[in-house]
Parts: sequence; C-alpha cells; structure tokens
Amino acid sequence: MSATETVTLTIDGVAVEVPKGTGLVEAALAAGIEIPVFCYEPRLGPAVGACRMCLCQIEPGPPKPQAACTLTAQDGMVVRTALTSAVAADAQNATLEFILVNHPLDCPVCDKGGECPLQDLTFRYGPGNTRMTFPKRTFEKPIPVSPLIALDRERCILCYRCTRFSEGVAEDGQLVAVDRGAGTMIATFGDEPYRAPFSGNVIELCPVGALTSTTYRFEARPWEILDVPTVCGMCPVGCNVNATTREGNVKRILSRNHPEVDDGWLCDKGRFSYAHLHAEDRVCDPILRVRRRGFEEVSWERALDEAERLLREANGRIVTALSGSETIEEAYALGKLLRRGLGAHTAFFPEESSDALDAFRVPLSAIRDADVVAVLGDAPVVERAPIVELWIKEARRRGARVLYELDEEAVRGAETAILVWCGPGGHGGATVAVLAQRLGLSGAFYIPETANGRGVCDAWSCSDDAESASPDPIGLLIVSGDEAAANPDVRALAEKAERVLVISMFQGLAAGWADLVLPGTSYLERDGTYINLEGRVQRLRRTVIPPVPDELAWISKLAERFDVELSPYPALVFEEVSAIAFGGIPFGEIGERSPLPAATGASAQIELGEADGPAVDGGLRLVRYRPLFSGPAVERVHELDFQRPQPEAELSEEDARSLGVRNGEEITIRSNGTSVRLRARLSRELRPGVVRVSDDFAGELKPAVEISK
Repeated sequence: MSATETVTLTIDGVAVEVPKGTGLVEAALAAGIEIPVFCYEPRLGPAVGACRMCLCQIEPGPPKPQAACTLTAQDGMVVRTALTSAVAADAQNATLEFILVNHPLDCPVCDKGGECPLQDLTFRYGPGNTRMTFPKRTFEKPIPVSPLIALDRERCILCYRCTRFSEGVAEDGQLVAVDRGAGTMIATFGDEPYRAPFSGNVIELCPVGALTSTTYRFEARPWEILDVPTVCGMCPVGCNVNATTREGNVKRILSRNHPEVDDGWLCDKGRFSYAHLHAEDRVCDPILRVRRRGFEEVSWERALDEAERLLREANGRIVTALSGSETIEEAYALGKLLRRGLGAHTAFFPEESSDALDAFRVPLSAIRDADVVAVLGDAPVVERAPIVELWIKEARRRGARVLYELDEEAVRGAETAILVWCGPGGHGGATVAVLAQRLGLSGAFYIPETANGRGVCDAWSCSDDAESASPDPIGLLIVSGDEAAANPDVRALAEKAERVLVISMFQGLAAGWADLVLPGTSYLERDGTYINLEGRVQRLRRTVIPPVPDELAWISKLAERFDVELSPYPALVFEEVSAIAFGGIPFGEIGERSPLPAATGASAQIELGEADGPAVDGGLRLVRYRPLFSGPAVERVHELDFQRPQPEAELSEEDARSLGVRNGEEITIRSNGTSVRLRARLSRELRPGVVRVSDDFAGELKPAVEISK
C-alpha cells in the first residue's frame, strides 16, 4: 500500500479525504467532528470496543450502530454520528445510562471531578434523569493498588485502559481484570502491590477517577490549580510535563505529550518525586562551619562574604564538581565567575560529554520505527532512561529486531538501524559515534547518567577556553548540586581539599563536611534550559517560588565582587551561551515543544574502548548500576521506597545454564575476599559473562567475581 493512498468518506454530511487505514475516530477529527470515546486510546494499540460510547450509523453496513473505534475509513463510506442520527444518539444515551447504573454520584469529592470525560460526556449525551430506583452496588474503597495508587471499584467502567497499558505498553503484566461478566474487577496479579517503573501512567489513562494518586488525593480542585509547562529533570530523557500547583506548592506532575520525546508517558520517578521540595532536612539558610561552635545558620550577606573570602584565599587552586543537573545558565554563570574572574580552570564532571553524536541525531521516536535496534552496554536502559525502554519495547512489538549483543551483519543489512548505548564508556558519546559511523547507522543515542550532562559540559566550555591540570593541593573544592554532594568520588576529593563550599538542597548531604553550605534549588524551582540525550534544547520553567534565592541570583551578586559582568536573568545569560554554542537561538523561541536540531558535524576519530569487551580474566564481570529510584531527591520521597530494587543478581540464561542456576534461586557472589548472597534473576537481555547487581546490594564486590549456589 502506498503511503500517499487516500480514501474519501462522508461524516455527518462533511466530505473528508484521509490516508487509507485511518481510524474512523481520527477521520472524524479531520472533519472537525468528535466521536466520543472512553476505552479508545491510540497509544495503547488496536481498539477493543469495550465501552461502546463511539457507536455510529455506518453505510454500507448492518442496520445496527457500530463501534467507530474498531473501524477504518473506507472509500465511499457514509458515517452518521449522534449529531445527525437518532439511532446513534439513542445508542450513546443507552450506553451512558448503563455506565451510570452503578456509578456513584460523588463528583463533588472525586479527584477527577472537573477533569472527567465521563462527567463531560454525560452532560453532552446522557439522559437528564435516571429510571433506576434500586440501590447502587458498593465495594470496599479505596483499594491500595500500591503506595502510590488507590482504586475505587465503584467508579470503574471497565474500559481496560489500565490493563492494556500494563500488558501492551509497559509489558509488566501486573494489572489484570479478574472474574467475568458483572463481577469483573481490576486487580493486581496475585494482589501484590503494583510495583513497576511506569505504574503512575494508569492514573492519567483512567477516564473516570477509578484509579487515583494517593499523593494528590483530596489535595486540590480543578478551579484552584495552575498547570505550568516544563520538563522533567530527573533523567536525561527530558520528558515534557505539566506541574500542577496550588497556593505556591507543587501538587502533582502530569504528562505533557511530546510525541518525539516521551509519547505522553512518564516514569514514577518523574511523576512522584516532586515531594522532595518539602524534605525535612531542606537547607533554607546558608550554613557556616564556625570553629569551636560547629555549624550555624548565617545571613546571605555573611554567606557571600565567606564565599568571597574562600575564593580569594584559594588563589585559583579551585576545583568544581558539577552534578549535571544544573541549568545551562547556572553552569555557564558558575564557569564564567570561576574561570574568567578567578583563573580556576578545572572541573570534575560525572561523565564526559561529546558533540560527536550530532551527526547521528534523530528523535527518540525513531527507535519505534527502526528495523533493528542495537542496545549495547551493560547498564539497564530502564534504570537510566526509562522512557527509552518504552520506545524499545514498542519497536519490538512493531516487528523490529532488538539486539543486546552487536551483530554487525544484522545492523548493516537493516534499512533503518538505531544504536542505544547505555553503559560505561571511556569517551561517552564519542565512542558511540565512532561505532555508529563504522556501521552506517540511521541514528544513535548515548544515555548519560545525569539529566543535563551535555548542557552543563557545553555551558562550562563556553564560559572560557582555557584548561589546566588539577591543582595539588586543592585550595577550594566547590560542589555544585546534590548529585555531586552524594558522589563518593567527590567526597574523596573533599578529603584532599583545604576548604569545601557546597551548593545543596539537603542538610544530610553536606552539613557535616563542608566549610560553607549554600542552599540549592530543585529543577521545579528554576527558570532556564536543559539539553536532553537527543541534543534537544528544552525550556525549564519555574513552577513555584523557592524558599531560597535562585542560584543565578546569588552567583551574579558574587560575580560583582570580582568585577565579572553576569546577569541574574536566565534569558540574558542564555543569549551569551547561545551565541557561542546554539547558533544564536533566542531564549523566547524555546517553546512548549522544542524542535530537534538537524543532524550536523562529523564523528570524532577515537579508538573504541573495552567497555563492550570480554569479561574480566575469562570469568564473570560484575556490572554495578545506580537504580532509577535512587538519588538524594528520591530518597526523601518515602512513597517511592517500595520501588527500590530487590536483592537480586541478573545473569544471562547461558551463564545460568552453565552454572546450574535456576531463576529465583539464591546464589553467592564472591570477589577479593568479600561476598554477598542474592536471588538470581535470569535475563534474556544480558549478554554472557556479565552479572548485574544494583549498587544497593553490590557492597564491596570488585569487577571480577565468582558465583556459587
């Protein structure tokens, strides 16, 4: 079938031409006509026709109404919706009447009230009164599906959106429909908590308020809230989100569908971790180490005086440890102050960045449409960039061949091949670019560990061209952000430094070992820009006013003391960076859906490292990974504790067979005189020679390990 082949049909007297194969619901929208739906959601796959809300009269065809969501547009088809057909209108009224037979009339207290499709369609299509005089059916409520999700079975209309998401999108298979007929109910498999990285999406998918968020429950009403468009700062995907605020507080995070980036899905880390804004140990005033008296809170004026003194006394012997979560503007401002004003040229980055991959730049949605997807590296994709995992799963469902070991013949023979590298690499993106160039790939992605690692590296480079070796001894270590403050390598640097200045949100991270702690802010409290793993510059908007000054504000004040001209306004700082690194893009043009820049540049000429090489000494190689539900912010959201990893060690099926290990069996992992005992989990995605363990359970294990039962 040609991609340009079209058909012409008539919907409520309006002739419309659409591509052949277009669903009737979409064809009606092209004609400016809405066919109401509950169960239909194109992202969930083929329609199931469960709710019957989309019943229409269709000619040619049987005389009875048909479910429009299950049909595609055909040439010469005549469709009459409830707007022009009494038969269709009666069918829709009857559908709503049956849905409302046992549905509770609790709209005033329902969290979905005011945002509810059932409520809206009842007013538009439903009967004005009820013929039912018997008591409605009731159930125990709410049912705790998980610590994050509550289920009200009385409200459920069995549209199956939630179970279809669990089975066909996230592929976790944990949410199911039990029993039959009038007794059908939504439940978790085995009544276990719904423990999966994408579980919160069912809250947004539910059209009637049967599945609600425990953290948002009874917190706000639609007329009291404001939705602020921004991007998630919890991983390098940069999902587009709306932050719902009420009275100066973030109350929930919703998806703001960007079809090239996230397709409207969110992981639970991005959806629920906003609660870290109200952490009990949040730093709201500067903390100064005072000799003999320990630590005390001081004024901002005193704190800036102390910061100036520390900077001057260091005489340029300054090392900056960056988190990779700073905005482009914040990283540039800090770099400009330290490098141009103080002659400090050294920075410690969590990982190396490279623009070599710009030659293979494609949107994340290209993974879905690829013929072959090669997923290389040993760290789990879902733990670093969860939405990328969903794109890979959709590619597989569409028939793509997903490789977890490099098969050059399969890659070269594919019409479209995408590389996803998620693991240790000495040159980061440059390593991936070399491999992509050698294989002639359609596109390639390197998944960093930090949310804005590329943007921070670019901004730091723009602040000054000079570089120098790390000073010895370090006169002053500046630790920027909570991720850096929690990094063991940074803590090791701090032990070698004469003085330490830390920018952090949380007292528990730095108050015991820093000389000066300046309060930090969250990505939800900043205005600025991030660059995601595609290379897409995206706008970060301040959703609420932070309880402390913005980093850019006090950095600019500190810069004045060193005669460094630095604006406190993100728009003006971005103009400086953009002129150097982003082709002069104005700050105001980075809109709600930022476009992806065209692929440019050439791959770097760098030799491939051994990151994807053989196991250590011919034995098993331990790969440690940082779990998705970890980090300073997540650790302060107790509702997410149940999402942390289980005490498991992942093995390839081939290694398990050779060792005689079965799935779920306890094994002992030994290395260099230390050992841990964990359950074995067999993985089809892990290549032989590797055992994968979360940092939570790896202990002191070294890279070369042995396994026994």
